[in-house]
Amino acid sequence: MLTLLLFGLIALTWLAMGVAMITVPIWWRDRIGRALRDPLARFLLTQGMILSGLVLLVGSSVQEGDWVWSFLGAFLVIKALILLGAPPWLRERLLDWWGRIPLWAHRLSGTALVALATLLAIDTLRGRP
Repeated sequence: MLTLLLFGLIALTWLAMGVAMITVPIWWRDRIGRALRDPLARFLLTQGMILSGLVLLVGSSVQEGDWVWSFLGAFLVIKALILLGAPPWLRERLLDWWGRIPLWAHRLSGTALVALATLLAIDTLRGRP
């Protein structure tokens, strides 16, 4: 029951992020850039990513496609740790690179995120017999 709730929240968050990336990619890019430049917002964002990744890692044993969700959980944790511990010069280079990505790539990433959120929700609701 707890896995259903936590995975549902993760899927809902991914869905909202994906829709934002598809519909307003410029706002999304600017918002994430501001969040990663502010120390408190970066800390809270990365802690949320680590928590979501650990929930996916630990809770994916009851899922049908457990290897997919375990991989995504590990990826989230690694990505968050890099963003949290990167020196300022590297973080600025990553943010500059992030700002140069074309808008169609943000929309494509948002579409992939919506698809992953949908698959996670379906897999969570189906569960394992």
